Amino acid sequence: MIQQPTIGDSCVNKPTTDEITVRLYKQMEDGKWEDFQQDYGLEDFAGFLPAVGDMILEPGVLQGLDRYKAENRKMLTVVQRIFNPRDLPNYVVLVVTEHTPEGREATAVSIR
Repeated sequence: MIQQPTIGDSCVNKPTTDEITVRLYKQMEDGKWEDFQQDYGLEDFAGFLPAVGDMILEPGVLQGLDRYKAENRKMLTVVQRIFNPRDLPNYVVLVVTEHTPEGREATAVSIR
């Protein structure tokens, strides 16, 4: 749904937050990027766009594994955000690195 412009709006077709698509790309060890082919909305991040340095507990867990055990999960750290306002104004790419949560990070896995 497109918001109706009001006085002071500079963009007539400004997308609403429920139209924002966030796409994840994984930064590989050699520095190349691989498309995770996972799209999210801002609602998946409590209404916020993750910033560089933010961590995301990757929601996927292989079938049959306990999702509350840290060794079965991946923690994603945002290393870059990419915007393309001219061609895709409501689309953002987050480039992330991936690691198994350990120590304090592992406690985030067990939160229910």
